[in-house]
Amino acid sequence: MQHVNLTAYDNVELLTHYTQHDFEKYCQAKLESCDKHISFIRGHCVDDAWQGRVCEIGSGNSKLLYRLELEGLLEFGTGFEISHSRHTFAEKFRALIGSQKVHNQQENVMDVAPVKEMDLIIGVDNILNLIAPLHPTAEQNILSWIRKGLRTNGYLILELWDFVHILKLIELSDNQQLKIWGEFPQPDQFEFGMYQVSLNENQYVVWKKMYLKRNSTERSHFENILKPYTHEKIIKVLKTAGFKHIRIFPKWNPEEEQVKGEYVVLAKKEELKI
Repeated sequence: MQHVNLTAYDNVELLTHYTQHDFEKYCQAKLESCDKHISFIRGHCVDDAWQGRVCEIGSGNSKLLYRLELEGLLEFGTGFEISHSRHTFAEKFRALIGSQKVHNQQENVMDVAPVKEMDLIIGVDNILNLIAPLHPTAEQNILSWIRKGLRTNGYLILELWDFVHILKLIELSDNQQLKIWGEFPQPDQFEFGMYQVSLNENQYVVWKKMYLKRNSTERSHFENILKPYTHEKIIKVLKTAGFKHIRIFPKWNPEEEQVKGEYVVLAKKEELKI
């Protein structure tokens, strides 16, 4: 039986849920949502003349890779996404903007050989939180894969969640279960999300989600299991994996609103001295 994290996004961004107008509007909003990523990468990794080889793990609809290409920052980009629906969406998105430099792969990144000589590998949207619970060596395996894929002095960027605030709320809640809800802005296809959050026997966060589609009674259900990473924990893990110059940022851009518990990690691969 497959781990829930490998199947949770199977029907996300189904093209049948979008008219052509809504699809184009949604894609434009997704490109604009990458302002913070571009600002961070320009500020900490590259100069204005830079064009690099970039890999994204859990690339979803590939909005960040496309935005990098549109900004003139991409020599070559490849994205790994396990969800068929999101991969299909990404390919239509690629055609919409006329991308020539991004290659989308519908693959479990853990099942393929490491990419080679990448200048930058990115994992946003808490991808390491999601990969680590897959099996006992998943964390070690993915960080080894990343290190092998980077050139010397290449960068790794991770967006992570420490869950410290969530864990405190779970501890205070009835039956050790936290129930919360949120509202999505247009043009997202969903209007509301309702969440039930708890801990499993491994002290991983179990996040059960129900989404209510906009102007509809249709509901979608997802479940994720996530490993929390405090700042101290991720620094230790990355050092053990051979990364150097590890820096923690509370958010992508000083001007953006901070999401409690989320943060950004920047690390560098240096040649191991024997």
